Order: sequence, then structure tokens, then C-alpha cells
Amino acid sequence: MPGKDGESESIADKYFVCTECLVEGNVQSFVDLFYLTHSQDAAKEQSQQQQQQQSQQQALNEESTTSFATYDVLQFLKNKLTEAEVAQREGGYDIVFESFMETARHFKSKSDHKRVIYFLTKCLEVARLSQDVAREAEANEMLGLTKEEMGQLKEAIQYHEAHRDLVSSYGREMTDQAGHNLIRAYRRLAEELQKQGDVEGSIMYFQKSLKSAIDINDQEEEGKSYRLLGSAYLLLQDYELSASNFHKFLSICQETQDRVSEGLACSHLATAYEAKGDRASSIKFLEEYYEIALSTGELNSQREACGRVGIIFNAAADFNRSVEYFTKAFESERRGGEAVAVN
Repeated sequence: MPGKDGESESIADKYFVCTECLVEGNVQSFVDLFYLTHSQDAAKEQSQQQQQQQSQQQALNEESTTSFATYDVLQFLKNKLTEAEVAQREGGYDIVFESFMETARHFKSKSDHKRVIYFLTKCLEVARLSQDVAREAEANEMLGLTKEEMGQLKEAIQYHEAHRDLVSSYGREMTDQAGHNLIRAYRRLAEELQKQGDVEGSIMYFQKSLKSAIDINDQEEEGKSYRLLGSAYLLLQDYELSASNFHKFLSICQETQDRVSEGLACSHLATAYEAKGDRASSIKFLEEYYEIALSTGELNSQREACGRVGIIFNAAADFNRSVEYFTKAFESERRGGEAVAVN
């Protein structure tokens, strides 16, 4: 059968290439290549035996089975591993690091996260052994990014924090990249915790994202962090802290002249004050939201602002003012419909 012949040929290729490493005197390369090729076989066998396993693990196993599909790939791995082993004997740590990093990039192109981590960990060990801070920082960053792709956010954050610490003296450009990696990972973990109902835990990571934004002097990310913190405190019904963070978001929007985000900040403030029972302040910020929406031409925001004010006045039995704002909301809705029809 063709499938069976193909499988036999693959096993023979692995045997030949692994044996080549031993014949050439590269024992560590043999160990690494044997582990890589045979762990792939184990993953494949497990996939066949466990039909009900999770789809994510199935995908990883499928990806892994393509990693050694050809003799050329086996030779590529053997060459890189032996290149690294020979260079390490001679103290050529630069070559060792680049050989492992190139192999990691190969597996990254195949979305084979398990083996990416395997070789990046080797990169990290080599960088530490040679006391090469720049390469240690690079390995930590790559490990953090890979762990993010795998959804292992707490581990990703540890690597990103190590990257940040290592590059802190390198200059603005690298520090910015390290900071943005952390902001993204902190927020992803915070949002995940929030979905799980751990709002207090999410606040801790939103605060970390805020500090990172301040550290790299990124006002846009700083503003987003204040907005997310305001929303999290709103969930905790801590309306004072919620409004405080939304005010800081508003100030940054005004300073950066971001009118659309300024309107969003006013909308959030209106929500916080309404939840607090301060209808006057809520109406004030909704009216500001409406005025900003008029200036930016955001018809949906105009309709939303007027509709919300109308509801507040209706609840307060001020029906004349309620009708006034509901009418404005209707007009905004009508103009939006006309714009869609024209387009």
C-alpha cells in the first residue's frame, strides 16, 4: 500500500539521518534529533488512539506530523543541530545561537509551537551561558510571543517582563517594543480573567498595562488603560474609582485632540454617574457627547446620546424634555437612514 510504503520510507529516513549524526561524532545532535522525530511519532499515535481529544490538541498534532514530512527537512535539522554542536565545542556561541534560532523560526513557520519552544529555550540557555544580554533579550521576547500564540498568558508575561528588564538600558526603540508586548499580554490576561468573573484580578493586570504605557510615554495606550480600568471598576460598582479613571481617559483624549475618543469618554462618564445616581452629571456628559458627535458627524452617537438623555428625563417625569431629546434621536436616526439610502 502507498501509505504504508511512505511510512516505511519516513522511518528509514529518520534512522539514516540520526545514525549519520553518530557516525560523524555528534552525539548531542543525535539525542536532539532522535527526541524531535520520535516525539512526533508519539504525538501521531496518540492522535489515532484518542479520537475525542480537544480540537486544539488535534491541531497541534496535525501540525507536528507535517514538520518531518520530507528528507530535506530532516537534513535541514541535522545540519543545524550538528552546526550548533561543533560550534559549541569551539566556543562559537554566536553560531550556536543563530543555528538554534533559525531552527525555531522554521518550526514557527509551521505553527509547531512545541518545537519552537524547545529551540528557543536552547537559545536562551546559550545566551545566558555566553553572557550575551542582547541575545538573551531576543530569546525571551520570542518565547513570550510564542507563549501568547499558545494562549499561555501568564508564562508569556514572565518572558516579556524578562525582555523588558534586559533591554531597559538599550534605548527608546527596544524599550517601546518590550512595553507594547507587555501592554498587550497584560490586557489579554485581564480580559480573560474578567470573562471568568475575576474582576479584581483583571484590575491588577489593567493597572500593570497602565504602568507599562506610562513607562514608554504612550498616551494612546495610557488612555485605553484608564478606559478599561473605569469599566472594570464599574463592574465592581465602585463608581468613584470608575469615574476617576474615565476622567483621566477624557483628559488624555482632550490633550491628544482625539474627538471621537473624547466622545466615548463622555459616554462612559455619563454611565458611571447615572449608576451612581447623579443624573445631573450624567446628563451633562451626555450633552457633551452629543455636541462632540455633531462636530464629528457620528450619527449613531448623536442618536445614542439623545436617546439616553430622553430616558433619564422620562424616568424623572420631565416629559417635555424627554420628548425634546427623543425627537432629536429620531432625527439622527432618520438622517442616518437617508445617508445609507444615498450610498
